[in-house]
Amino acid sequence: MEQYQITEVDIWGYISKSADTATNERVEQWMNSEDFDEDLFNKIKNIYKITGEAPESSDLETNIAKQRFFNSIANKERKNSSWKKIVKYAAMVAILLSASVFTYQILVANDSITIQTAYSDHQQINLPDGSVVWLNSSSKISYDPKSPRTIFLDGEAFFEVAKDKEHPFTVETPDHIIVKALGTSFNVKSYAKNAFTETVLLTGKVEVTSAEYFKNSIMMLPNDKVMIFKNDGRVLTSKSNNAISSIAWREGKIQFNNKPLNEIANDLKIQHNVNIRFENEQISNSKFTGSFDQELPINEILEVLKASKDFKYEYNTKANEWIIK
Repeated sequence: MEQYQITEVDIWGYISKSADTATNERVEQWMNSEDFDEDLFNKIKNIYKITGEAPESSDLETNIAKQRFFNSIANKERKNSSWKKIVKYAAMVAILLSASVFTYQILVANDSITIQTAYSDHQQINLPDGSVVWLNSSSKISYDPKSPRTIFLDGEAFFEVAKDKEHPFTVETPDHIIVKALGTSFNVKSYAKNAFTETVLLTGKVEVTSAEYFKNSIMMLPNDKVMIFKNDGRVLTSKSNNAISSIAWREGKIQFNNKPLNEIANDLKIQHNVNIRFENEQISNSKFTGSFDQELPINEILEVLKASKDFKYEYNTKANEWIIK
């Protein structure tokens, strides 16, 4: 395989008929060579049979193929013995595709599925019930494939929920805040290290509950925003004039409207995997409005922001930390 530089992803693309012409030719040359690993080829071929149809994209998207595999598991009813076999195949997929570089991970353990993104990445996930989840950077969702409308979220995600009156869709955060919906779209931000959990509703209606922070449930209507602060349980409700800005990250943007710099700093931490420390408390509470590409370096973003409000900043290489003065 090394001579022909064939990867497991190339084989997957060849079998699924979603690879480009050059990849197909390289795989066929490898198959006709002494380096051909028939056992590996047949294993991937057998796994592909479980996943169903090939991805629609002309370019192989390994993450889509993997997600299709796990969704196919969740969609089919099987006996316990068959389920064990499927978990075995799932483990095989993880091993066979380990040579590739993935921006997110899918893990299967204890009959639950966990999907996790890395820094500076976001991912679209199609759930078995028809709902769609967009997972922001450094975020993770977990669910039981037998109950895909009950989601545990650590991080940030935007949900477009498929309607099902008999089965409410719920999202639970690390601080045990539960957002419940029937058919709607909303964004939840709840990173474990953040000081708050935030829910913004775009369409429909959702109910926010928490046995830990408040007694009465909060009913949200479109453009409502609810922030719950973890340190004191304070609940802040407001009406957003630009709710769509809360999901700008889906388009690779960091967008904020009249937002405190300390909250903007949290978003930058998530995208760039660096610490941001304030020595200037006054500037940390100052509010800014702006829109930047997620890939824009932090120093360029800070340079633009300081044009409207005077502050200084520097980077500590050893601590991988930006200091706002």
